Amino acid sequence: TEDDTPLSSSNPMRGILLLQTTALSAWCSLPTQSFGCANVPLSLSRSRDVSSLGDGAFRRRRRRSTIAFCGRDCLDGCTASTAHDESNSLNSRRNFLAQTALSISALGTVQPNRAEARGLVRFPCKEPLLNTYHFMRAGASLLEVEDVWSTNPLFLTNREAALSELGEQQVREACRMLKSSGISPTVVRYSLAAASVDSANLVGEELRVGRDRLVPEFNYMDPRAIGGWDFAQLNATEEAVWALDADEAGTYGKGGKPPPNEDGTPSETLSDQVVRLTNLFSVLETLYSGDTVLLVFPDGTGPALLSCLIGGIPLNRVHEFNFEPGEIRSNVDYNFVTAMASQSPSQAYLDILQRGRNELKLLRENPGQLRNVKDLKYEEERMQEEEKRREDEIAKAKLLEKQSLRNEKRLQTQNDS
Repeated sequence: TEDDTPLSSSNPMRGILLLQTTALSAWCSLPTQSFGCANVPLSLSRSRDVSSLGDGAFRRRRRRSTIAFCGRDCLDGCTASTAHDESNSLNSRRNFLAQTALSISALGTVQPNRAEARGLVRFPCKEPLLNTYHFMRAGASLLEVEDVWSTNPLFLTNREAALSELGEQQVREACRMLKSSGISPTVVRYSLAAASVDSANLVGEELRVGRDRLVPEFNYMDPRAIGGWDFAQLNATEEAVWALDADEAGTYGKGGKPPPNEDGTPSETLSDQVVRLTNLFSVLETLYSGDTVLLVFPDGTGPALLSCLIGGIPLNRVHEFNFEPGEIRSNVDYNFVTAMASQSPSQAYLDILQRGRNELKLLRENPGQLRNVKDLKYEEERMQEEEKRREDEIAKAKLLEKQSLRNEKRLQTQNDS
């Protein structure tokens, strides 16, 4: 080849293309004597003006278009040897093509070296990752402070779910921990949930991360949606979901589905969230290499679930690794997760599961009972307005009764006079 590249097993396709090109060049450069008259090259015989031939030669030229003529008086000699020349040329061409085909097929059977494909993440991640990962949960939102659990993806960006003052303090404390550990993220990937956006901005401010390194993630980091239990009281409902996952999710998180909702909030299992997180991690391993990536999740289950996937932990144990608001864990990899999983569940976690089982039983026994905080608030306001209306009606009735008594007294006084 021109660049002296060997046709080795590391580049078999390049070798095949070069061999095909060489074969075509050799085919085009074959001498004309193999195909026609031995007295003249084929290129010259084809370019020769046929008008210089006699009438008989011209007619013969048309009848035997495969014969090349030299233009001299050797027409008879050329035609006499044409059959033998054509037979030899046909055999030589067949042999040439057969040998070329065998060479190409033999080269094509060479097995290439295995390529190290990037971005094709397989869980658990026992092989070293291309990047260093730190997981963080956003600080407490305004809704979380009010004990409201909101998971509808349409409302995640609402400012009613923005970062609270308590959440801001939690994020700044997490940044101080990163500074003290000497960790400086080169990429901050965050959810579009309002609290995550605010948390990521604080991280960029505290750790001096450029705006071009603060990268939003549009849906792969969305929290798991809980259907009919959406916008319910956070503490009690979350404990019920933990118990649901621990008892019914199974190893792969396909069980334990919350009830459906009529307002469009999805009803998802853990496996539904796994699909998003798998895509997220594949994108990260594809886009970046050698970076320090900080992931800012809007909930505590998302980073815990991704940790279980990395370490190969059964997903029904996911809430053992749940993140608190503002919590951060650094250098999350296979060894880190398996070390955490080797520890026994805490007593606090076991107590939460017990309370959650009781709450889950109540939720299932009373499926029609209002759980949505907004609906409960609306119902409370409606009841207050109804009570006020009744009080106003009673007060009005008493006023009319007093007026009626005064009128009767006035009439009686007039009659007496």
